[in-house]
Amino acid sequence: MPDGRTINSLYYGSGHLHQINIDGHIISDIERDRLHREVSRTQGRLNTQFKYDRNSRLQHKQIRRNQNPILPDILIERSYQYDNLDRLISKKHSRHGQTDYYYDRTGRIEGCRNQRYWETLQYDAAANLLDHRLPIELDPSNQNVIRCNQLLHFRGHRYRYDEHGRTQTKQTIGATQHYHYDAEHRLSTPSTA
Repeated sequence: MPDGRTINSLYYGSGHLHQINIDGHIISDIERDRLHREVSRTQGRLNTQFKYDRNSRLQHKQIRRNQNPILPDILIERSYQYDNLDRLISKKHSRHGQTDYYYDRTGRIEGCRNQRYWETLQYDAAANLLDHRLPIELDPSNQNVIRCNQLLHFRGHRYRYDEHGRTQTKQTIGATQHYHYDAEHRLSTPSTA
């Protein structure tokens, strides 16, 4: 560090982070289970606990203050549920409530519902995400035009492609991004105008 102090990262076993300290003063301490999954992390007065299901998916996360070990002050609590295809289907958040997720037959997310909002997603035949505002006939600015499997307009953004199918420009309300490529079709110099 510029002031001469040293940040130390302590690892164990096959390279799993156990602790971060500055000249011996602990910044973060991490505990792991026998599968090396993070089960607890302290950062100053905060403690985060993680619980996993039998498929090693995050099931519960709790962040609390470490001031009173008998009556912990829980700041944020989250729990997660999955379906048999390992897709997230429900998330409960202590501050934001429950959010449920819905998927189509191909596994793409098609809906998300919370107490505050309901969002649906639609796709074209090439699996491009479609804007679901008013139809073009009612709102000409909603031109979700797709040509040769290339998205031309989406949510206020306009895209142009070169003869090789590479994104050439992305135009937003306030700026235009230009993309330039080298002879091997690698992005070389993006610029904003």
